[in-house]
Amino acid sequence: MRSRVIENITKPKPVLQNSRGQVIIEAVLLIVFVVGLWGIFSNYAKQKKWFESLVSGPWQTMTGMIESGVWEPEAKARAKHPNSFNRAISIKE
Repeated sequence: MRSRVIENITKPKPVLQNSRGQVIIEAVLLIVFVVGLWGIFSNYAKQKKWFESLVSGPWQTMTGMIESGVWEPEAKARAKHPNSFNRAISIKE
């Protein structure tokens, strides 16, 4: 009886044979979850036009600077371009 108790204590416990399979299944589930979240986020971002505003918002002031040399939207910058000023010169002799 005593040897059986000692044998049970010192005997190593069996390890799961297919623990790699569980890791693969969990990895696949995580990938599916992340891809699903990315799909939901991208559809929401398309509806709210986040990506368009990220590009077109700053581009409006860039267009004003490129065309007219003023950091404002294109329409306002066009009015402030140096060539649009009314310049009158009078020379007194």
